[in-house]
Formats: sequence, structure tokens, C-alpha cells
Amino acid sequence: MIDLLGFGAVGDGRTLCTESFRRAISAAKEAGGGVNVPVGVFLTGTIDLQGVSLHLESGAVIKGSPNPADYPVMPFYHNELGDLRALIVCLGGRGVSISGEGVIDLNGSSFFDFTRPIVPKSRLPFTEAQKRECTVEYDWRPTQSLFFHQVEDVAAKGITLLDAPCWTLTFSECTNVKALDLTIDTSLNVPNDDGIHLCSCSGVMVSNCHISSGDDCIAISGITNWAKPCENILISNCVLRSCSKALVMGYVYSHVRNVLVENVIIQESNRGLCFMCNHRGGLVENVRVKNMIIDTRVRAGNWWGNGEALFFMALKHDGAIPPEQDPHRETPVNFRNIVIEGVSCSSENAVGAVGEGPCPYEDVTLRDVIVARKPSENMALKGNVFDVAPAGDVIEVPEDCSVYLRGAKGIALENVRARPFEGRDQRIIRELWEGLGKRQKHI
Repeated sequence: MIDLLGFGAVGDGRTLCTESFRRAISAAKEAGGGVNVPVGVFLTGTIDLQGVSLHLESGAVIKGSPNPADYPVMPFYHNELGDLRALIVCLGGRGVSISGEGVIDLNGSSFFDFTRPIVPKSRLPFTEAQKRECTVEYDWRPTQSLFFHQVEDVAAKGITLLDAPCWTLTFSECTNVKALDLTIDTSLNVPNDDGIHLCSCSGVMVSNCHISSGDDCIAISGITNWAKPCENILISNCVLRSCSKALVMGYVYSHVRNVLVENVIIQESNRGLCFMCNHRGGLVENVRVKNMIIDTRVRAGNWWGNGEALFFMALKHDGAIPPEQDPHRETPVNFRNIVIEGVSCSSENAVGAVGEGPCPYEDVTLRDVIVARKPSENMALKGNVFDVAPAGDVIEVPEDCSVYLRGAKGIALENVRARPFEGRDQRIIRELWEGLGKRQKHI
């Protein structure tokens, strides 16, 4: 293992160590080893791993530079976020890891102006407290933080990741991925600072992670390659908190399949567990979710979600991606062979599923699910609706409803129970669409 200090690095938090990392990685690559980061605070711009592993000792801190010039454009273009500029990058390789007990401080707050909240249009004026929950303005930021693309046998283990300016830890088209024993803590005011984003990967284990993020905690999609599925994924024993979606599967034209989720706690999130597809071309299938506790509260600001603990949407994603990215493929259904069981929800909105088309749901079951609605301080900002962004629909939800299904006749409810809300009984409502007619059934 090559020691960083042998290449001129100074761990005083002020001296720029980008060149020291480059030289150490070059030496480690030639020797067939990794780079050890000792105790100290090492300020740096972009680190190109080139297939080399990093180990962070306890007390070691890699800190991102606040200077945009220290983040050159890397040879990858991100379908959603454009040119790749990141703190740590690995484009290709095998057997790459970032491990240890140290910290990677991404220094994202240095790119944002927290005195300039972005206050969205709403039905009511925002209070000062609600403005403090909003996203904030920036002029420039890195478009990723830690980015791995087409790496085999890649792992992030034991480290702490802080203060991301954008997606925190991204695996794109990687195979045999492990994200274990991680602590990820990002600002609750920074947009797009997802905790872990899995894009078109195969063979993934995410376990024993604590994630608190402004945007999605764990996202599974095909954003970096719409044509390639994200599949064979295990998520277990995690605690999540998000201002958007704590755990989301699918997005626009993504294909997600073979996912197992067990023993997950979601706290104070704007939305808990979410499944989302474009009604034409998106697919999520072969999913098992078991043993979850989900708590939601509506977050003020331009966050996706409106207090839904469990939510499915198969709708047209208006303008979510440029037309040239459309893979022009269609799927007969959007959600297929999905079972969610043993879930306890305490939420400020109903559990919901909505869809377009003749039958976007096939063999989807909610079993042994308890929904307890609770009062909300911020629900009045958007109203008693489901947030279906990026779709353009407005879907109102009755106040005395804990489970609301529209255009989702392929969903079976088995022992799904609604607890009282503010002393009032709650209902489960289905709206079944047949041709041009609508039939509503109260259960």
C-alpha cells in the first residue's frame, strides 16, 4: 500500500494535494497496490483513481476544493447532469474500493448560497420556517461527487461521506457492487444530492448504511444508459432520511428488475418507498420488499413528493429527458411481479398508486400493510394531492383516505389496514377505469 505522505501531501486542510494524489495513484498502479490516506485533512481537486483503491485511516479526511478550476471535465457525459466533474472518478477497472474509517468531506456547501432560498409557487405564502426547508441557489457546482463507471468488483466500505454538492455516490454500469457500513450525511437544502445512485448496474449489495440526504437516499434507475437494466440488487438493514424519496425504483425509461429490500427504516422523509415509470417504456419487475417502518412528513420547498409513504406512478413523464434520449421502446406493463409486505406507515398523505393505459400493473400485491395518517403542517402548500412530478397531472386525494388507487386495477390488497386520522375513520378507495367510463368503489 502506497502512503500518500510520500508524495508531498500535507494534511493541514489548506495545501492543495491534487498532484500528490495523482503521483501516488500512478505509483500504486505501477506497483499493483492501493493508496493509503493517513491522519490529516487533505484538500484536493479531482482524483482520478485509474483503477486504484483508496484506504482512509481513522482520522483521515479527503476534503474537496472549493475552487471550480480544480474540477476538470472528465471523459464522460451524464444524460441528466451533463459534463462529468467530480471529486473522485473511476472510469473502468476491476477490484476497486474506497474503504476504511475515514471521511470524505465533499465540501458541497461552498458552492451554494444558503441566504438565497428557492421558494416555489404554492397555494399559500411560505413562512420563514418553511423557507428554511427550501433548496438554495448556486452559480456552479460539481455535477457528481464519487463516480464509478463500468467498474467490476467495486466497493465502498466503512467510510463517511459528507456535504455533497450533487449525487454523492454513483455506480454507473458497474457489476458486483458493494456499499457497506456507510454513513452519508448531506445538506437538507441542496438539490440532487442523492445518497447512493445505482444506474444500469448488475449484482449490487447495499447494507448497514445510514443515509440522510436532501434528495433521494437510494435511487435505482437507468439514467446513464436507458438501454441497460439495473438488476439483481439487495438492500438491507439501512436507516434513511430524505427531503425527497428515501428509496426509489425506476425513472422515465429505466428498466429495474430483481430487487430484494429487507429491514429498512425510513424517517422524516418527504416520500418513503416510490416506484416510478413513464407509462410508455418504463418497467420495474420482480421486486420483494419486506419488513419496513416508514415515517413521512411533507417538506416545504421544491422537493418531489408530498408525504406519501408508499407510492407507485405509471404516467407520462412530461419533458423529463430530451427527446433524443428516448430509446423508443414500449413495455406491455410498467410494474410486474412486485410484493410489498410487513410495512408499517405513519404518513402525512395516503398510500397511492396511479396509472395510465389499459393495465400498467400486473401481479402487484400489498400485504400486511398498516397506514396511519397524521396531521401535517406543510400539506396546505401543495394541497391534499399526490405529487406526480415530472408528470403534469393533478391528482386530488380525499382527506379521509389512507389508500388511494387510480388506474391501478392490477394491484391486490391483502390485509391492508387504515388507522384513524384525527379521530376520523379512514377509507381505502379504488377508482377503476374501463374504457371511457369511471367506476369508483369504496372498500
